[in-house]
Amino acid sequence: MSEFDRQANVLANRLSRRGFIKAVAAMSFLAGCRAAPLQPTPTPTFSPTSTPRPTDTPCPTDTPRPQPTSTATPMVTSSPAPTATRSRPDVIKMHPEAASKVVHTRHAGVWSGESLEPNALRQMLDASITELTGLNDAGEAWSALFQPGERVAIKVNAFRNSLIWTHAPLAMAITEALQDAGVGADQIVVFDCLTRELETAGYPVNKDGTGVRCYGNDGDHVGDWDIVGRSTQISRILMDCDALINVPVLKAHRLAGLSFGMKNHYGTISNPSSYHRGQAITQGLAEINALPPIRDRARLIVGDMLTACLYYGASYPYWEADWKGDALLMSFDPVAHDTVGLDIIASLREAEGGSRQPLVNNATPWLRHGAEIGLGTNDPDDIDLVEVDL
Repeated sequence: MSEFDRQANVLANRLSRRGFIKAVAAMSFLAGCRAAPLQPTPTPTFSPTSTPRPTDTPCPTDTPRPQPTSTATPMVTSSPAPTATRSRPDVIKMHPEAASKVVHTRHAGVWSGESLEPNALRQMLDASITELTGLNDAGEAWSALFQPGERVAIKVNAFRNSLIWTHAPLAMAITEALQDAGVGADQIVVFDCLTRELETAGYPVNKDGTGVRCYGNDGDHVGDWDIVGRSTQISRILMDCDALINVPVLKAHRLAGLSFGMKNHYGTISNPSSYHRGQAITQGLAEINALPPIRDRARLIVGDMLTACLYYGASYPYWEADWKGDALLMSFDPVAHDTVGLDIIASLREAEGGSRQPLVNNATPWLRHGAEIGLGTNDPDDIDLVEVDL
């Protein structure tokens, strides 16, 4: 056994010993059987939307292609818009100052047939954020993280080569929590790579109307950063905001092993296809998340495990919902969040008789690198997993 395989097995075993995943047969966050591909939940309404759909411009494909390898640390090579800083040390705590908390919240009533229950989603979010912050009142917890006057970006996953997306009702529930905390509806924007992708995924497009905005980058990126020898730019939508909530959906990935919180920012940059081979993924994935405009704005990660894709396809659709669950994963620490997510999805595959190793082997290098550059922790001894059942 190679040293790499030994370390991957150690990670998987330590996660199990720490209780990061209960025996799958007893896990209440899952429906009990494999589900047929799920249809999108009916389109919600964030706020009044009245403007015509904006014209889409091409977004770089996420199709992997060979790239030369090089190493470099993230470096700003042009002057971007000013960034917000993590100015809430009394609430946002993570390794090395404290154990990085990851809250795993389940709600047995979140699904009503093929539709999500808005009240249950809000209960899950509020229960998660009180556990994460240590504050007893949900309103106080949201207000401690997001304040009136701040512009808040919500990064979802609505990738076009997929039939599983961040659920629009979950994004809507987050926007409602923000508004209850005093953030104006017109100060909130839900975004991903392309407007048309968001529309396909069931999101109500609103670029210029009143209320919560919802639209894609559509090729509008700014700045210039060097990541492992490749130049990349960042979404103007994010650059124009003060705070960021990352809302990914849980998917297996052929090259990265896992597509969840950290890889969700491939939709934030201008050239995701450049970061799929060699060091471009084993180091570049973490270093994209460490870019100041992303890291300094990051306030919260809300992992969508209401459905999951355990097995990627060889042709379109490369990802679709092949498992139905009832859980969210919330954290401040992107590395800890994805470390827990990796063990959950790998254990689900294993319970079906599949192999966890392809996922663990491919995800371990970039999780390790994320820890090495101070983005968070992948060490189970430094992760505090909290289980919440509603």
